[in-house]
Amino acid sequence: MRLATGAALAALLVLSSGCAIMSTSVMETAETVEAGHFKVGADYNMGLEMTSLVFLEDDESETFVATEMAGGEAWGFKLGYGVTDNTEFNGKLWVSVGGMGGRFYVKHALNVPDPHLSMAVAPGVTFVTTESDDDDEGSLEEYIAEVNSFGGEIPFIVTYRFNEVVAVSGIARYSLDSIEIAFPEGALQDLNDSWLLHRFGFINGWSFDMGPFYLRPEIGIEMATQINGNFGYVPIVGLGAGFEF
Repeated sequence: MRLATGAALAALLVLSSGCAIMSTSVMETAETVEAGHFKVGADYNMGLEMTSLVFLEDDESETFVATEMAGGEAWGFKLGYGVTDNTEFNGKLWVSVGGMGGRFYVKHALNVPDPHLSMAVAPGVTFVTTESDDDDEGSLEEYIAEVNSFGGEIPFIVTYRFNEVVAVSGIARYSLDSIEIAFPEGALQDLNDSWLLHRFGFINGWSFDMGPFYLRPEIGIEMATQINGNFGYVPIVGLGAGFEF
């Protein structure tokens, strides 16, 4: 995949898109809360800026090309509930500058004989939305795109707990999103597009637990491709905190 236009236009779109950020952090371990118990959390992370995807083109060559995509800040809030000792229902909402998104998922812990090791799957659905703002011709608002994304994802989580305080997790995630990007009439109409997007995330996360309170830093990489295209990528960096009770 390649950049289809100059860097100046790319910067303009990222700044004026309403910041349609897909929060790519997970902030989970493979462990689940007990049945009837809750967990709440908040996090800050750098996610994938969806408008920059208009610059990814299909590449018919057989050479692997990876293009760095734009990232943006997102602030999220999460709530979870233990349905059984092995299964949670979870919801997360996040906001960015001019946009918002959400993720609703079920985390199910798999049976693992090692008491230090946990594994889980957390399938769910996601959405991201912003709204365009038609304004006077020539103003910045003329270039603000409306972005809508809806999709599904399947993260696989492996956690190794060293002790009651420290645990480390490895997370692999596949996501499929249906995306539409539309600019106001008269502005950058040739960049309007809709497509299916494949995303692959690989994350290393740590959990530091102090009683009911936890602190979770994460780092990783998110890769994205249209069908038959090469990859774009963006780093994953996040920090979350919360309570399980």
